[in-house]
Amino acid sequence: MALQAVGGSASTLDKVTSALAEELRSGRWPVGSRIPGELVLSEQLKVSRPLVREAIRGLSRLGMLEPRQGAGTFVLSSVSPADLLSGIGRADVREIFEVQMAYDVQAAGMAAERRTDDDLVELRRLLALRDLAEDDRGDPQRFALDDSEFHLAVVATARNPVLVELYRYFISRLRGGLFHVHADLEIPSCGHESHRAILDAIAERNVAGAREAARRVVEKSLEPLRSDRGNL
Repeated sequence: MALQAVGGSASTLDKVTSALAEELRSGRWPVGSRIPGELVLSEQLKVSRPLVREAIRGLSRLGMLEPRQGAGTFVLSSVSPADLLSGIGRADVREIFEVQMAYDVQAAGMAAERRTDDDLVELRRLLALRDLAEDDRGDPQRFALDDSEFHLAVVATARNPVLVELYRYFISRLRGGLFHVHADLEIPSCGHESHRAILDAIAERNVAGAREAARRVVEKSLEPLRSDRGNL
C-alpha cells in the first residue's frame, strides 16, 4: 500500500519519520523484510530523497531499520525505544516492581551461571553500600541509588547486553519506586538477609536458588503495594 503524502512544512522530517515508523508498527513492513527504496518513498510521500534518507538514518539509530550496502534497507524491529520509555514513564509504582521481578529473576539465574570471582567482589562491595543505605530511612534518595546499583550489577553479571540495555532504560523509574517505598515508613524494609540470599546463590552457582531469592526480594516490595494505597 502506498504511503500518503506528508507535504512540505517545516516539520516535514518529523512527518516522514512518523510515516515510516507507522509502517513498521502496523506490520505492513514485517521484521526481516526490505522496505521500498528511497526513490519510491520520496515519490509516495511527495518529499525529497534527502529527507527520506535522513528519516531512515534516524530510525536506524533507534535500531528499527538497517541499511545494507548494495542490498537496501531492512526492518530490524517494529518497536521504538521511545515507545518503551513512554510506557515506563506512565507506569505506577506497583507496575514498576512487577517489571523488576521479570528482569531480576531472569538475570539472577543467568548471573549464577556466568559469574566470575571478580563479579563477586563487586557484588559484595555494592551489597555493603546497599545495606548501609537501607538502615537509614531518612535518606530515600541514597537508598534508591545504592539498591538499584546492586540490582544493575546482578544484571550486568548475567552478561546479556540486551538485558543490560533494557535495565538501563528502566532503572530511572525503578529508582523512583525505591524512593517511594523507602520514604514510606509504613512499608517495611526488605532486610539485609533477602539480598544476601541473592548473592549467596550466585556465589554458589545455584541458578534456581538465585531466581527464587530475587523473586522474594521484589515480592516483599510488591506485597504492600497491592492495595489501593500503593497505586501511585
